[in-house]
Amino acid sequence: MKTQLSITTVLMTLLSSSLFAQSPLASTIEGITHKGEVRFGAVKMEANDGKSESTLSLGGKVSLTTKPIYGISATATMFTTNALFGKNGEGMFLDSDGKSYSIMGESYLQLNMGKTLVKAGRQIVNTPYADSDDIGMIPNSFEGYSIVNQDIKESTIVLALLDKWSGVDAPLPERFTNMQTSGDAVLTAGFIYEGLADTTLQLWHYKLDEANYSYGEVGYETKIFNMALQYTDQENSNRAYGASLGGAFGNLSLAIAYNKVNGMVSNGFGGGPFFTSSEDHTIADVANQEAIRYGAEYPIGDMTLGVSHATFDKGENETDYLASFAINSNHTLDVIYHDMYDDGNMVRFFANYHF
Repeated sequence: MKTQLSITTVLMTLLSSSLFAQSPLASTIEGITHKGEVRFGAVKMEANDGKSESTLSLGGKVSLTTKPIYGISATATMFTTNALFGKNGEGMFLDSDGKSYSIMGESYLQLNMGKTLVKAGRQIVNTPYADSDDIGMIPNSFEGYSIVNQDIKESTIVLALLDKWSGVDAPLPERFTNMQTSGDAVLTAGFIYEGLADTTLQLWHYKLDEANYSYGEVGYETKIFNMALQYTDQENSNRAYGASLGGAFGNLSLAIAYNKVNGMVSNGFGGGPFFTSSEDHTIADVANQEAIRYGAEYPIGDMTLGVSHATFDKGENETDYLASFAINSNHTLDVIYHDMYDDGNMVRFFANYHF
């Protein structure tokens, strides 16, 4: 359901929730916990034809969770984004009409039984082809059922049946709509194994109407070295391969990644799992493509600076510059500049307060 809130209402809701834990009233409502975030975001997109779009937005989220009763609890999270200036935001900040919106992005029941976790309702999930992709004001969330089981030693089994989604990547960010045109749910099954030293193995399968997606990844990581391989098959000769390599040299981290596509692949329902994905461009939706991405990251006190460059042999290249600053455990600042060459450039800024 779509709910419109004024900026004043949103701010009062977020502020009152932040102060609630300090009030005497909190002790009278036993077992309900809360958390949230106030987010200020700015985005500016400049195309090489001279067209420019800018958006400033204020929003965030408030989440309430009940105390478990016989292992069952309930969670509800309201997300909101409210334009202070501009109306588009490159599709990352506002709804499909370029307007402010609020949405109950999470509303689920959770059952804990030993090493099994079951969720039913609207929820955030993060899997290779369905993920939150929190690159704007409101992330992707999904409606359906999920099960996570860890009864097998050093292993995790994930099962999910998801039929609707909303958020930054959805066709209509402001309301939950079908993930498939048929209305049928997407069945997801995943297996993660961490029983080998410094090694993680992932195997995933997604059953869709028109194609079944399979994804596999193996990664090896130590404090000074990491490497990974990935493979995906989206049927009908649509496949992608990838490899990544990284290392730490004191405080400096360096990485390089490669992807090759046979046919054409999709990012699925989110940002996609590919190693060469830049902040904006990926190898998806372009046939028979190759890409290479390399980058560096360096911390300076409470600030982290990063730069990466991705070259696509059948698409626009992209160079990204990132700066993240942790003011304290509650306040963070992030600036991301994208140079997309013939596609223009984009800059995003976020100030977050977590409570």
